Amino acid sequence: MGAFAIIPAAPVLLENIDHSEATRMVELRTAIRDTLRTQTAWALPIETLPPVAGLGGWGIDRGVDTRTGQLLSGSDWVETVEALTSEERSLAEAADPAIVVAILHAHAADVEIGPLGSSENLLLPIDLSGAATEDAPLAPIGGAADFDAAVIETLTAGSTMDTGSLLELCDRADTVAANLSALAAGIRYALDRGTRVSTLEPVVDEPVHEVRTLCGTGIWE
Repeated sequence: MGAFAIIPAAPVLLENIDHSEATRMVELRTAIRDTLRTQTAWALPIETLPPVAGLGGWGIDRGVDTRTGQLLSGSDWVETVEALTSEERSLAEAADPAIVVAILHAHAADVEIGPLGSSENLLLPIDLSGAATEDAPLAPIGGAADFDAAVIETLTAGSTMDTGSLLELCDRADTVAANLSALAAGIRYALDRGTRVSTLEPVVDEPVHEVRTLCGTGIWE
């Protein structure tokens, strides 16, 4: 019925976040954008887009007004956020950080982004464990590295994804400081339509700041 793409949800891979980033980070960001440009439009596994999607939680005054499609920064961003109604503010604050990062990547890639039903193509941002090594961003958690490896093996092995095993892994993600909520929601959406989900064809699979980072595409039909 459509394509799906898995992209990393780490904010550090967005533009103008890490001003000392290495050349490889630029290459990875380009790979993410090229992956998004394989389709002209994507649907996120959510019912409604947040009215604004920004980086305020990371102390950065920049984001996208999803109602207009504009990227705003500085005082323009602050004024837009301040003008939100209480309901709009609640929707924005409730947005999964992975969804926010995906919206920002989609805007940078100049592709359309919307909620479920807006496109047959599913965009699934993921964050694998930030606690898988001694030098990872979070204190190490036993079994986190094995968990990441199992997720990637399930996503990429064979021709048809073992979605049952994948969803079981998604249910355990919080225990190892990973965020696979969007992945689980997208896979369940596809399964509810009686479809077969292919395995992922990776274009990136490597550590970024000691966090395993995966990007690629597949199909569901």
